[in-house]
Amino acid sequence: MRSVGAPVLRVILAVLGLAIGTSWWLVGDAAHDLTAWDLAWFAIAAAAVEPLSIRQPGGLPVAASLAVIGTAAILGASPVVLALIAAIAWLAGRLVKRQPLEPLTLLGRVIGSWTLAGVAGLGTAAVPLIWVGDGSEVAAALPVGGALAVGLGIVVGLPASETLARTVGRRRHVIRRAREAVVATWLVAPAVAATAALGALVHPVLGAWTLPIMLIPLLAARFGLEQLFVADRAYEQTIRAMSRLPEHFNEGPIGPVPAEHGVRVGELAREVALELGLSERDMTEVVRAAHLHELGRIDLEGDEPVTRKHLAHAGGRVVRQVSGHLKGVAAIVEAHGDLAASARRSDQVNLAARIVAACCELDLYSPDPIEPGQRDEVVVRLVRDVGDLAVVSALMRVLDRRPVEA
Repeated sequence: MRSVGAPVLRVILAVLGLAIGTSWWLVGDAAHDLTAWDLAWFAIAAAAVEPLSIRQPGGLPVAASLAVIGTAAILGASPVVLALIAAIAWLAGRLVKRQPLEPLTLLGRVIGSWTLAGVAGLGTAAVPLIWVGDGSEVAAALPVGGALAVGLGIVVGLPASETLARTVGRRRHVIRRAREAVVATWLVAPAVAATAALGALVHPVLGAWTLPIMLIPLLAARFGLEQLFVADRAYEQTIRAMSRLPEHFNEGPIGPVPAEHGVRVGELAREVALELGLSERDMTEVVRAAHLHELGRIDLEGDEPVTRKHLAHAGGRVVRQVSGHLKGVAAIVEAHGDLAASARRSDQVNLAARIVAACCELDLYSPDPIEPGQRDEVVVRLVRDVGDLAVVSALMRVLDRRPVEA
């Protein structure tokens, strides 16, 4: 996967999705007990809950309407019907939120729903087992194969495919990113998949009441997860705000901190960590350390002579006082001030420290885009000061992409 770029990946995923969806006509049956009125209700329900996306910290948002679409897929709705429901829901969500209409995003949603119909058909064909309730008077039934296939598509296929499609020029470690995206939605995606299966199970009994009854628990869970997401985002915003504190402590021999230095270093460090294939957890600590790497300035006394090593140790002390959950970040902040010692160690803390130091040096050298004629000088300086060719090479690749992405 290292040689495949983001545009090629998107085309491959789209073609594969269309092929899977088209297989529905080869293996699938007509919708089981779904009338035109039922399908209209599905479209209305999907449009009603589309604006209520479900998020958890570190994961991609999942549209609540996917539970409705998943139910229709398990019940045997065709790719055309699912694509139409998804398009109606997406357009309704955009209008409610007053967001711009993005044709490529709509196309992705339509292809995803088209694919889900094929996945359900293939699952039903592979496992032609229908679970029914005990007793002759119980009408509840569930196509087991279709439910399992749709659940797998929502839990694994959705986050993995979205991550692959969002690589944005990063050709390395995309499989790892896809795997991490699946793990990052471990609360949301299974809940949506279970709700879809529940709707398919009780639809023969409840009919039109299926959708409100199955969606109430999901939306309640969405409320709790939203609070968790908001709290996590506030925590990250607090750290980002703290990165600006050193800009007010510019006295002393180390010199002033350029405006927005911590923010820029954090953004660069995130890209370099992605390029080097760090895990999501390690990348988060790198970014936090990059934001806070100058925080030691607020702990220095007057005009006392200090070195970068002293500043880094002061920063580590301050970060530990901020929160007990930032011990790993504090260790990175301390290590980035002594690159001679860090270069001799290969653990994650010292690798993270070298990433922060390289991004910091680059921003202090030139916060604006580097001119082509300066590139060799910058590379030599970074290799000399940081002592890690892999980190410097990753940083240069990030800079090479920036003009293209702008």
